This record gives sequence, structure tokens and C-alpha cells, in this order.
Amino acid sequence: MTSPLKIFRKFLLQREPNRKTFQFDLSKAFTALLIVALGSIVAACGGNDDINNSSAPTNAFAVTKPILGCADLAKANFSNIDGAPASITSAAVVGDGDTSYCDVKGTVTSTTTFEVRLPMQTYTQRFLMVGCGGYCGFISAPTGIASQSAGCVPLNSNQMVTAATDLGHQAPLSSGTWANGNPSAVVDFAYSSMHKTTLVTKALVTAFYGRAPTKSYYQGCSDGGREGLQEAQRYPADFDGIVVGSPVIDEVPTNSFYHGWNVHVNSDANQQAILTADKMPTLVSFVQSSCADKGGLIQDPRACKPDLTKIQCPNGTNTAQCLTAAQISVVQQIWNGPIDENGNHLTAGDMPIGGEANWIGTMVPKTLGAPMTPANVGDAVWSSDFPNYMAQLGTPTGITYANLQFTMASFSQMMKYGAVFDATNTDLSAFSARGGKLLVWHGWSDTGASPYMSLNYYSGVKSTMGADAQSKFMMLYMIPGVYHCNSGPNVTTDDFLTPMMNWVENGTAPGQVIVNFATSSTDTTVVKSRPVFPYPATVAYNGGDLNAASSYAKADIPAGVSDTFQWLGLSSYKAGANQSCTVTNGNVSCM
Repeated sequence: MTSPLKIFRKFLLQREPNRKTFQFDLSKAFTALLIVALGSIVAACGGNDDINNSSAPTNAFAVTKPILGCADLAKANFSNIDGAPASITSAAVVGDGDTSYCDVKGTVTSTTTFEVRLPMQTYTQRFLMVGCGGYCGFISAPTGIASQSAGCVPLNSNQMVTAATDLGHQAPLSSGTWANGNPSAVVDFAYSSMHKTTLVTKALVTAFYGRAPTKSYYQGCSDGGREGLQEAQRYPADFDGIVVGSPVIDEVPTNSFYHGWNVHVNSDANQQAILTADKMPTLVSFVQSSCADKGGLIQDPRACKPDLTKIQCPNGTNTAQCLTAAQISVVQQIWNGPIDENGNHLTAGDMPIGGEANWIGTMVPKTLGAPMTPANVGDAVWSSDFPNYMAQLGTPTGITYANLQFTMASFSQMMKYGAVFDATNTDLSAFSARGGKLLVWHGWSDTGASPYMSLNYYSGVKSTMGADAQSKFMMLYMIPGVYHCNSGPNVTTDDFLTPMMNWVENGTAPGQVIVNFATSSTDTTVVKSRPVFPYPATVAYNGGDLNAASSYAKADIPAGVSDTFQWLGLSSYKAGANQSCTVTNGNVSCM
């Protein structure tokens, strides 16, 4: 009897009579894969919140070797992938032995660039798509998620196929000028390029190894987090497990009102900063003394309201050890977040209490006397190109942080295509029904993407699907002291990918995860560790070394706090919220 693999290979390696090009017929490939019939994996065994289940998953999948040479992929024709015709520009082996992989580069639908790394000797039938931060425009290597998958054995030992995409354009990650007059590229960025690259990667894996990935995963942070949620909402069959960190769920209001507000309230009439860098140590120290636990972390900023009048400068004085009344007003407005003329919130909060150590360079210039411009404050950068070039799908508005109006009318204008960008569809029933798992994590000190977005989404899914249904496929971690994507003053590492793999492959629900705090971005020496648990839970000091994870036990969140932040866009958190667009000859149609 002819083996299924030989049948598959016959389909795969058909050559045209007059061209030395491999034909890849996806429908035949999938037919062959049905014949191959992958077996079931380890039975579900349940989970326990109090157990650290971040040990490497049991390897239920055999190492699979390629059935083609790496260079053969460069000759292959992937132009007939439905919805994602691709062209391979290069395929070459990198490294040797167990570290070697076939590095494949190419384009999909002619504009989206991708890179796929296929292990030559160590592949265990798993595929990981890596998300892209900022406004993307570059290929994110697996090292881009290293801090969020530290210790993940299958990833770090070259057992997984990894892939990444530039989301349809090439530019610095904070630039949006590429969107000007280019609506197709904006739609690619908003949601479609990640899906296209996923289809191409699976086709490459099937061609190279003779079988599709047994399990497919996604991991990304910041906009990469938003991209992961778009995948779960729009393309529920793409991934078995999705890990998203610090997701910019509300893409439009975040990159207009959220960042623009901080520039607005901290600028005087001459574009000079009101709250200055020399005052920040005093503010940071006071917030810490008011809100932090014994180990120096603010467990839940919702439970702390620092009284800034205690550090207000006496009349007629202004030193680095105190804040003026005007500076206190700035801090309170930054904590409160942008509001319109009627007092309605324009975003899901703003800077959480406890993130002040990262305000310098973000909304406070590092240099005294430096103007509040993109050259000096990051919030001006992130609220320049998006409202101007991206918000209206490539049609310039002339609006940047400098002239953005914080009004209901301006909010309505910016949000015209909010449902194209923003990942707010709370109905994940299709994703859940096929066994998909979703893990969301967010740092409570995040100054790049409000942690209240993740809480709002968590609450929205619970409301739409019910608490019991949600608990079977979605977990949220709210992490004290962690800044945007593990960066910032408290550089941190953790591993959420391994618990996800255990959940998908073994049925063990995620529980305790250890977060390690390093000395600095250049010194990775661990100075303290903390356990974190799925929400709703926090930790409390239980005696012992203040810097040791073992000294903290699972505890309840503070009483009286709300999981929902009320703002003008909250109504978009609903079932079926996503809007899709087609672009024909430059004309955009969305529905």
C-alpha cells in the first residue's frame, strides 16, 4: 500500500512541463493531510490556580524532518493560496545542527513582506506567529517576544516554526506617513496582513514537512497584542492558542486622544512643559510611599488615591522637592485621562497611578526647557501620524497632537473607522468552539497602553459569553509594577507562552506565573520576583524575603473596585463589532 506521505508528496511535487517550478495546490494538500490523520494528544487534566504550571509541556509531538530541501522552497509556487497569493524571494539554511533553520523570505499579495524560520532538525510540529509592535513596518524576529517567553523550551530550543510580517508596509515603527493615500496598506495594517501571513506560513510548513502544524500559536505585545485579538475575533481558525500582552485594543483613541492629551495638558502657551523632569523623583517617591506594598509594588492602582496636596509647594516657593499647584493639576489630569467638553472620558483611562517613573521622555521632556514636541516627548510622536494619515484610512485630516480637539465632535470624526482598527468584538464563540485559548496580560504601570482596556475587554467577553464559558478559554493577568511590554524603569521577564502551550496541549489551565524584575535594561540580574495569578486575584506579602516570589500568596483584589471603565467608546465593546473593508482602485468600502 502506498503511504499517505508518498501520496502527499506526489501532489506537492508536480512540475509544469516547461518550467522548473513546484506547484503547490492547497486543496490537494489538505486532502492528503486528511489521509495522514493526525492522532489525538494528551487528555485534559484540569488546572490549579495555585500551581506554577510554567514547566515545559510534555512533548506529545514527534520531531518531524523536512521532506524538501530548503532551497526547493525558493522554487515553489505559492501563488494559488486563496486570499493570500505569495511569492518566495529567498530560502536559505541558517546555522547548523540543532540550531539550524530554513530562513524563508517573501511577499504576500505583493505588498506584505514576511519571514518564516523552519527548523531543519528539531521541529516538533508547532508554529508560532510573532506579532509586530507600534505601527509595524518591519519584520519582528522571535527575539522581539523574548521577555514574554523567557524559559519557553520549545521556542528557545528551535523546536517551533516562527513567522513574522511587516503588516504591509516598510517604515519606522512610529511612522504613519506610509498610509497617506494608501488605503490598502492601512487595511493590511488594521487586520488583514497578519491573517494572510498566517495562511502562507501554514502552506510553507505543509510543503516543507509534509503536514500542517499540529498546533499553531500567536504571541505579540502592544499593537502585536491588538493583532492577536483581531485574529481571535476575525479568523478564529488561525490559531489554537493566542497570547497577547499590553494590547492596544482601542487603537484609534489611544493614538489620538490618549497620547495627545498628555502633551496638551502639560504644555503652556509657549509649548513649554509645566511638569518638568526635575520634579519627577519627588512625585515618584510620594506615589510609592502612598500606594506600594512592603516589596515596593503597587498591587492595584484603583485602590490608591494619593493626596498630592501633601507635596505642594508653599506659596512663593518652587523647588525640586515639591510640586506647584499648576504641576499638581497636570498630574491629576494625566491620571484622569482625556475628557470632552461635557466631562465624558474619551479613552479607557489614561496613565495608571504607579507609572510615573516612565513619564520622563513620554510626556515630560528629559531636558529642562525643551519644548513639548515629537523630538522630546514620545506622546507627541504617537499622536501625530495616526490622526493625520491613518485614522481615515489614508485620507489626510491635517490633525495632529498640536491641533487635536478634545470634543465629542472630534471623537466622532476620529472614530469613523474605529471598528476597522479596534479589536473590541466580545463574541469569541467561534474561537472557543474549536478549542481556542486566549491569554491576555497587562502591566498595571503601563504608560503606552492603558491597562483599563484589557479590563474592559475581559468584562465585555464575560458579559457577552457568560463567566463560565469565558473561564474555559480566556485568562487575564494584571501585573503590578510592569510597564509597557516588560520595558521601562522596571525591566521584567516572564513566560506566558509555556502555560498557554500546556493549556492547549494538555488541558491544564494557566495558574501562577513568576515575573522577574531585572536591575536595568542593560543588567539582567534579577533583583526581585513576584507570582501573578489569573484575574480576579492579586498577591499579598506572607512573610520572608521581600524580594522572593515565595514570600507572596494569592489574595483577593481590593473591595469596591470596578472592572469596567466608563468612556464614550465603551459601547463598541460588543458582539460583532468588527468592520471589514475592501479597496478597489483606491476606493474604500467598509461594512
